[in-house]
Amino acid sequence: MKPARLVLASLSLLLLSSCFDPPVREDLHLRFLPNGAVVATSTVRLTDPQESNPALARRLAETRRALLEGSDAWSARYAAAEAAAERFSWEKRLGSLRSVTRSAVFAEPAGLEAFFRDTSVSVTYSIDGEQGLAELAIVPGVSTRATRRQWEETERTLEAWSAAVAEYFKAGESLYAYLDDHPDRAHACLGTLFGERLKEEEAKDLEELNPEERRRVDRLDDVMGKVLEVLAVPEGSAYSPDEVSQLVYDPFPARLTVKTPGKPLEVQGFLPGEDGALTVPSPGLWEALRSLEGRWLSPDPVLFYVESVQGEKSDFDLGALLEKSRQAAPEHLLPSEHEVRSALEAHLKRAPLYRAAWRVNPQDESPFQWEEEKAP
Repeated sequence: MKPARLVLASLSLLLLSSCFDPPVREDLHLRFLPNGAVVATSTVRLTDPQESNPALARRLAETRRALLEGSDAWSARYAAAEAAAERFSWEKRLGSLRSVTRSAVFAEPAGLEAFFRDTSVSVTYSIDGEQGLAELAIVPGVSTRATRRQWEETERTLEAWSAAVAEYFKAGESLYAYLDDHPDRAHACLGTLFGERLKEEEAKDLEELNPEERRRVDRLDDVMGKVLEVLAVPEGSAYSPDEVSQLVYDPFPARLTVKTPGKPLEVQGFLPGEDGALTVPSPGLWEALRSLEGRWLSPDPVLFYVESVQGEKSDFDLGALLEKSRQAAPEHLLPSEHEVRSALEAHLKRAPLYRAAWRVNPQDESPFQWEEEKAP
């Protein structure tokens, strides 16, 4: 039997070993307290590439230096907000900074508004003590985080990537249509497609593909590599195309989640998240692709692959993929390159307003805790 073909050979295995995690990821969580105060927690996570990339190495070194010296943008934001209390922690592995977390308590609404003053996001936070109501309103402006060159780069990327995604849907439909007629060959075909991530014994047990199966699997494998290129940092660059697209389209300084002290009375723009949190979707290319999941292809092989190997995960769960019901739009209903681009751009647009209102009690004297108590 021939060995299973390694998936995504067209990427030359760029970033596969780092599980597609971005080199720098920034998250911001706003937790509103019953008395109206707010705890802001920002986390910056850094992931080193496995391959040599001097440009990216310089970016990570500068980011680490700024975080440790307190000359980064987050330090300036916390200073501008004049917090009532602050907390700072970092994690190192083998002497290398891996993450930095800052938290601060803003006792007055003005503190939260000042926190975002250096961004193109307008934040208004108000408390009506007499009626016992609090309201948060966020109006995103045009992102100012990208350079003109990055805007032009993203325009070129979007044009080429839309074509790759359209071809990906066609290749996925081709393989799924074949498996509809030959369901007993799903294990061999999908197993070969993802053979690079299977356990050694599982890969050895795969049946050999016939020429027709090999053609369909190879076609999908090749175009999946082109789709995944937006997550890889190109040689000589400091950012992946997906990161650049976020700088272009996202005015928020980080991925934002909001947690209110009780169930919100009104919500606009925000999406529901875990544990009752409200989230602001990130308008980057990869998140735009995720928004199309299930529209033309289900399960989506490339999304399933990335989600299965991100973080600390290592082995690909072929069984879980095989258990899913496969569906694909008929070939004549698959989107054109132009239609794919239109669908992606629809997700790249920000909502004009993110708003939430909830009950508040300014006289609440519950003991303050940095960490949120988990529900039993």
